[in-house]
Amino acid sequence: MQELDIAEVARRTGLAASALRYYEQKGLIQPIGRQGLRRVFDASVLERLALIALGRAAGLSLAGIGAMLAVEGDAAIDRVRLAAKAEE
Repeated sequence: MQELDIAEVARRTGLAASALRYYEQKGLIQPIGRQGLRRVFDASVLERLALIALGRAAGLSLAGIGAMLAVEGDAAIDRVRLAAKAEE
C-alpha cells in the first residue's frame, strides 16, 4: 500500500490542500492516518478524486457525487443519471 501525504495528493491532482480537507469534511475522501500534523492518504484516493473531478465536470453537485461513492470506496455510479447529465 502506497501512502501519500496531503501535499503529494495536492501536487498530483492539482487541487489545493484546502479542497482536499473540504472533500474530507464532506465525506468524499478519508485519510488513512497522519504523519505528524499532515493527513496521509492511500494512493487509491487519486482514482476517487478523478471520479469526483469527472462528476464535477458533468455538472453534478458534491452531494450528488457523494451519493454515488460508497463509504467503502467502491463507486455506485448511477449511469442513467450520468447519461441524463451528459445529454443536458
